[in-house]
Amino acid sequence: MAKNKRRRAAMTQGSGGAQPSPPESSVTSGKTTVEPILSGRPGARLLLLAGLTALCLAPFIGKAFHIDDPLFVWAAKQIQANPGNPYGFSVNWYGVAMPMSEVTKNPPLTSYYIAAVAAVAGWSERALHLAFLLPAIVAILGTYLLAERMCRRPLLAALCTLFTPAFIVSSSNVMSDTLMLALWVVAVYLWVTGLQSRSWILLTLSGIAIALCSLAKYFGMSLIPLLFLYSVFRERRVSWAAAYLLVPVVLLGAYQWATNALYGRGLLLDAASYATGARTSWSKYSFEKLLIGLGFTGGCLGATWLFALRSRRPTALLAVGATAIAVTVAVASARMIGSHELGEGDQNLWATAGLLGLFVAGGLSILAPAILPLLKRTDPDEMLLALWILGTFAFAAMVNWSTNARSILPMIPAVAIMMMRELEHRRNARLGVGPIVAGIALAAAVAMGVGWADFVYANSSRQAANVIHAKYRSNPRGIWFEGHWGFQYYMDALGGKAIDSRTTQLYPGDIIVIPENNTNVSPAPEDRTRLVETIEIPGGRWISTMRLGAGLYSDAFGLLPFTVGKVPAERYKVYEGILPQ
Repeated sequence: MAKNKRRRAAMTQGSGGAQPSPPESSVTSGKTTVEPILSGRPGARLLLLAGLTALCLAPFIGKAFHIDDPLFVWAAKQIQANPGNPYGFSVNWYGVAMPMSEVTKNPPLTSYYIAAVAAVAGWSERALHLAFLLPAIVAILGTYLLAERMCRRPLLAALCTLFTPAFIVSSSNVMSDTLMLALWVVAVYLWVTGLQSRSWILLTLSGIAIALCSLAKYFGMSLIPLLFLYSVFRERRVSWAAAYLLVPVVLLGAYQWATNALYGRGLLLDAASYATGARTSWSKYSFEKLLIGLGFTGGCLGATWLFALRSRRPTALLAVGATAIAVTVAVASARMIGSHELGEGDQNLWATAGLLGLFVAGGLSILAPAILPLLKRTDPDEMLLALWILGTFAFAAMVNWSTNARSILPMIPAVAIMMMRELEHRRNARLGVGPIVAGIALAAAVAMGVGWADFVYANSSRQAANVIHAKYRSNPRGIWFEGHWGFQYYMDALGGKAIDSRTTQLYPGDIIVIPENNTNVSPAPEDRTRLVETIEIPGGRWISTMRLGAGLYSDAFGLLPFTVGKVPAERYKVYEGILPQ
């Protein structure tokens, strides 16, 4: 590790090229050089970050189970009944009853965590959301510790990770994404530290963390090639450290074998084939995928990517602005991007186009700095961050079955650290108190606004189920329903019956509920039903995550991770079965 105080204290062995000297206003503190506004005792900074993370997520503790949350909760209940067979039950998630092992494309670690928590605290939303504060806090603290080794503004890097829409929304659900991110950052930190200190204990722990990360979400497997390449760049050869990457390989191989024995096929490779096979051909809509991927990258970072602009030359800033304007005008003129029609329904054409232009410019500002280290190949830390960012983008935008915020989430810590390093490379990019406070305040406002919008949208499903149950529970034939996500969870809990398109027979007098904004729903048969009423539940006010051209959980619902505009109510059509006409 370099001893010259004009270089970063955390500069790794084998890095090429001299690093820029720190600004005159910086001070040395521990392993890294930090600006006075961010200085302080490391323990105090960690406590500050933990407290801020908990404070930001506290408003969402009562959030209804949402999107894929029910799948994880149902699997957790199965684990309590049969710990060795997490997916040994059937679920109607696509309109027909199917084995859970065929429905889920996520490994079971998150459900084991939920089962353990529920055994002590129960199954309420509050209990589980409180439990999921832990991985969120670990993810932010891990980002800080990793950033401390790679840049002079580790606290700012951690705050830029926290105050992003993707992190706030993902951490307010009980899906696997934040747990995976926490284990990911821990694995990278242990590997980088273990490689620098030649500690076989840390490298072994990193291998175990990689395996756990992969068992939280299969994308965690990409840590194996990522850290292998980092080791090669740092050591300039395939070193002894690569052997420790066999730890996750062996553990994941055992998981593949065990699930094959249980369910007739290994779930690890099954999920991989689903992620890639659900996409259309590479050439069809490839430009659309790239454009949406860039938009999701910029949008999921919220306002934090504006820090990256501080390190740009004036010509680059002009290019960013020109890109935003050009994309806005082009998209508004085309009105059609691949399979997406802009301006339809409640959408505002120019609002959608303008946000897409802004987000695409942000996405390019994030990805462009990651390309240069791949060309230089001189600094192993920058290579690690670049491969981390670009690899995640390639998977999220071009490989995964859909582009969504959950797929962008893993790159956010790397983006935050790289932004701080970019600021250090330019002497005139030093941030004072005012710009830091203003930037963080704006980022927090955007992230919390999107988080609150998703909170209201999630709660609308629970409210709808309660309203429908209260109005029609006296019907002797019960209540049938279509739709999934949180709505299905709460309808099931209240005694509703999910329609199975292969086996359900509807009769006169049956009550059938069909949500307008949901997944895997079919129109009610016109010759055997009559519309009784349409129930409207407020789904938000001025920000939407799954309306107005937004599709935060899947780009199949919209081009953007979130949009602004007057959000329409969530509508639920209630039908009554009648004799065939």
